[in-house]
Amino acid sequence: MRKPKQLTLLKNEKSAYGGDLRKTRLGRGRARPLSTRETMHLVLRSTQAKGEWSFKRAKNEKNVNRIVQKFAFIYGVRVISMANVGNHLHLHLKLSNRFTYNAFIRAITGAIAMAVSGRNRWNIESRASDIANSLRLERKFWDYRPYTRVVQSVRGFLNLQDYVRINELEGYGHLRNDARFMIAIEKRMLGS
Repeated sequence: MRKPKQLTLLKNEKSAYGGDLRKTRLGRGRARPLSTRETMHLVLRSTQAKGEWSFKRAKNEKNVNRIVQKFAFIYGVRVISMANVGNHLHLHLKLSNRFTYNAFIRAITGAIAMAVSGRNRWNIESRASDIANSLRLERKFWDYRPYTRVVQSVRGFLNLQDYVRINELEGYGHLRNDARFMIAIEKRMLGS
């Protein structure tokens, strides 16, 4: 007698890579899927991004937006939408060339970490605040490798747009259910 096949939550498991998936067997031992035809969902998470290092602080939010736009222009990456939630970033992007992904990720992750923490390897001063913050920098700034997922359908594209918008509203302080309701109202108003 055949066993029933187990249902999966993600239909296209092979289109996702990085983040928390690296702890599973599925997330190791294969190359990161990249696409220039379809769009991609990128998530960068840092548990150290809280308090004065939060991405939502006015100075940090301005720097993060500037950094992402600058390196997107340099490396030919089109940022369709971006949500800053405070301790993580969601980006909906489209690559023009698959070989520029590594340079783009290295540039934005390094620049954001330096801009938010105010530290870099060339400017290490022994001020009291640096000594206090040095304990926090013993760990890596980013929790995991960047999570990416290739969006392979029109429905997936539209769902990702809604998901990024919901996270953007959460970043402004709305509850998740309220943000979902607001998105539903926006869709209904645009559809009518």
